[in-house]
Amino acid sequence: MTGEQIRSRGRVSAAVGVVLVAWVVVVTALVEVETPHALVVTAVTAGLVCLCPVAGGVVATRITDAASAARLRHVFVVLEGVVLALVFPFYWSVSGVGLVEGSYGFALVLALVLLVPVIAALALVLRASHAVHQVVVAASGPIVPDSGVGGPAQRMRVLGTVLVTVGIVLSVAGVAVVFTAPSNQALLPVLGLPVLITPVLLGRLLVRVRDVYSARRRNIGWCLAVPTGCGFAVTKFVSLGGAAGMLFAGLVFAAVVLLVIALFSVREFTGVWDRPWREQQRAATR
Repeated sequence: MTGEQIRSRGRVSAAVGVVLVAWVVVVTALVEVETPHALVVTAVTAGLVCLCPVAGGVVATRITDAASAARLRHVFVVLEGVVLALVFPFYWSVSGVGLVEGSYGFALVLALVLLVPVIAALALVLRASHAVHQVVVAASGPIVPDSGVGGPAQRMRVLGTVLVTVGIVLSVAGVAVVFTAPSNQALLPVLGLPVLITPVLLGRLLVRVRDVYSARRRNIGWCLAVPTGCGFAVTKFVSLGGAAGMLFAGLVFAAVVLLVIALFSVREFTGVWDRPWREQQRAATR
C-alpha cells in the first residue's frame, strides 16, 4: 500500500467519523429518557469514540512514505487503545439508559442505534492502524524481529510490576467504597471488584515473561471479559450510589485503562500481527 492510498483512506475515515459524530448527536438529542445522566455519558463516550477515526484520518493525511508511517504508527496504536478503553463506559452507560416510554423493545433499539456508530468507528481505527502497520513491515521488516530477550522482556516485567502495584491500590480503594455504600447497595460494588483485581492477576502473569514465546503462551484475552461481565453492576451502582458510585466508576475505569495499556503493550512486544517467531520455529523443527 502506497502513501497516497493511506492518505486517501485517511480522508475517507475523517469524513465518515464526522458523520458518525453527527449520528450520535442527533440520536441523543431526539430521545427522551428517564436517566438523562446515563444518556449524557453514553453520548459523550460514543462521540469520543467516533472522533478517533477523525483524528486518525487527519494523521493519515501526513503519511507520505514508509519513514513517515513508521514515525506515526504509534499514534494509531494509541487511538486503538483509546477506542477500546472508551467502549467499556459506553457499554455500561447505554445499558443504564431508561426510556420514558418504558418499552424495553424501544430501549433495545436505542442501544443498537447508538452501537452502530461505535462499532463502525472501532472498525475504521483498527483498519487504519493495520494498514499503516503493513506499510512499515513491508519497508522495514517485522516490528519484533527476534525473541525479545533482554530489554524488551524486562520492560514487560516492569509493566507487570506496575499493574500489580496499581491494581492493589485500586482494589483497596474499591473495598473502602464498598464499606461506605448503603447496606441495600453493597452487593453492587462487590460485583464490580473483580474488575479492580484483574490488573493484579494480569500483572502476575507478565512478571514471569522471559521472551516472546512465554508472552504468547499467556492467554490474556480473558481480562477484557471481566469488565464486560461486571458492567451492569457498575452502571447500577453509579445511578444509585451518588458520589460513592461516581468514585467507584472512576476506579473501575482506571483499571480498564490499565488493562488496555497492558494488552496493547503485549501485542507490540509479541508482534501478534507478524508472528515472525513461528517461521523461526518451523525452520528449527525441519
